[in-house]
Amino acid sequence: MSWKAKIKEMGGGDVTFLSSDGECLVCVIVDDPVVLKGKYKGKESERVGCPVVTDEGFLLFITGKRVARKISKFEERFKEAAFMIVRHGVEDDVNSTYAVSILPDKEKTEQLLAIAKKDYKPAMLKDAVAAAEEIMKG
Repeated sequence: MSWKAKIKEMGGGDVTFLSSDGECLVCVIVDDPVVLKGKYKGKESERVGCPVVTDEGFLLFITGKRVARKISKFEERFKEAAFMIVRHGVEDDVNSTYAVSILPDKEKTEQLLAIAKKDYKPAMLKDAVAAAEEIMKG
């Protein structure tokens, strides 16, 4: 069994974060965002779950509202473009910034859009949201 399959079995395999400086997510957006409520360092917080497809399939990308707003600026391109989201800032730095841009690689974009069309089902979002809420109870 693969690592991904084992993590999925343990719970939370359908969610992802960008937590390290320079970490990058290449994805296509496949559904509407979801507000997630939880705790971060003991304080109530709201995050945004962005349903995406990567090379590995469907994931719920959990991020802050600032990043979600940056992504939303590209909404008219969701059905035709892939995105590159890069974190700039060390782990646990609440002042980290994120660059959001359209991926210039047409071949990779077509590949991701094909995976999304073939593999993504809206019911997957419900399971990922439940896993995210469990993780965020922290």
